[in-house]
Amino acid sequence: MAIQQSASGYFVDRAYVEELREATDKRLVRLMRDGDTTAFEELFVRYETRLVAYAMRYLGSVDLAKDVCQEVFLKLIHTPPRVLICDSIGPWLFRVTRNLAIDKRRRRKFEINEQDTEIPETRDEGDPLTNVREANDMAVVRELVQRLPKDLRDVVELRIDGNVCFKDIARILAIPQGTALWRMHRAVELLRQSWKRYEAQV
Repeated sequence: MAIQQSASGYFVDRAYVEELREATDKRLVRLMRDGDTTAFEELFVRYETRLVAYAMRYLGSVDLAKDVCQEVFLKLIHTPPRVLICDSIGPWLFRVTRNLAIDKRRRRKFEINEQDTEIPETRDEGDPLTNVREANDMAVVRELVQRLPKDLRDVVELRIDGNVCFKDIARILAIPQGTALWRMHRAVELLRQSWKRYEAQV
């Protein structure tokens, strides 16, 4: 891990960061599966610009393309592929980007064509807390959010209450954007676990 603890506090292992910059995608994915946030951040930096540009071909909007890119990396954290083509994560990332971009474009066309008609709510996969919000009482969810570790709670509150994009969350909290995505994913996992315990007690 690049961030380590010492008697005087936390420090960044810059040698490890440099080592990961030379690592293969296969190694980075393996480390990421083991919970290494620095490996995920390297993958994010390595592919973000290209994925946004690729999504732009389908959506014609930088903001929408960035939203899709965030969804792709959240999927990578949640369900990383077990097998890589030529040890590269690229083909998987671009395939997922294409599918999400096409899906978002279709949904936008539907919303435009049916703007005068009441449209059933659709799940927004870009928001990791959508399932929790739809299925659970928000008062309980907010209480569970308050129980999260502060670093995770800060990301959740900015994303959900403030509707702040991950790029701005990273700037506000002075952390890499990949770390913001990772913390959001971890927060959702903890919230779901807490909700299951809550349901068992009701």
